[in-house]
Amino acid sequence: MGELSAQVTHGLAPLPPPVLIPVPPVLHDVVPEGGLRPGTITAVEGSAALALALTAGLGERWCAVVGLPEAHLAAAMSMGGDPTRVLLVDEPGPRWADVVAALTDGCALVLTRPPDRPAPQVTRRLTALARRNGCALVVTGPWEGAHLRLHVETSRWSGLGAGTGHLRGRQALVVSSGRGAAGPGRRAWLWLPGPDGSLRPAEVAAGTRTIAVAG
Repeated sequence: MGELSAQVTHGLAPLPPPVLIPVPPVLHDVVPEGGLRPGTITAVEGSAALALALTAGLGERWCAVVGLPEAHLAAAMSMGGDPTRVLLVDEPGPRWADVVAALTDGCALVLTRPPDRPAPQVTRRLTALARRNGCALVVTGPWEGAHLRLHVETSRWSGLGAGTGHLRGRQALVVSSGRGAAGPGRRAWLWLPGPDGSLRPAEVAAGTRTIAVAG
């Protein structure tokens, strides 16, 4: 009886937590688990740089960027990413969904901008494939049923004086919401990017000479 009880107890043991797709530590305040769950969708609005920053913590894992020809690998590298492990598909054409589906097999993360709002059957298909292949999808723009949503509520460029100077860095207030946010209103000020192109926390002090823009 004792052996049977032990077997039943072993059978009811909790499943191990999923292996997360890591993100840079500076984003942990808005990505609470410290990474993205495979098979989930993260929708990023208001900043391509923020979406690209999510690829900077992958280490030796592969990622793909689909439909964002303006994405700069140099920017990703300055944030800590490895440009030698990035697959670029600038113009996927009318078979965008098929391209993304194929890249979920072999990539830890696929960053993409859909050409149009995807139909529900397309989102279900891509989510299922990402879950099966252990891939996280990051989408710039709206996505029905996204697990986590990140957006830049406001941003401030530094370096400009009274009509003079050069843009040196951008301080951005990043806010997360959705089922994966672990509570409403999680937010963090970040340099996105900093004057040296890096990604790091930002302290917005009173009297800082900045230019504020929405989005």
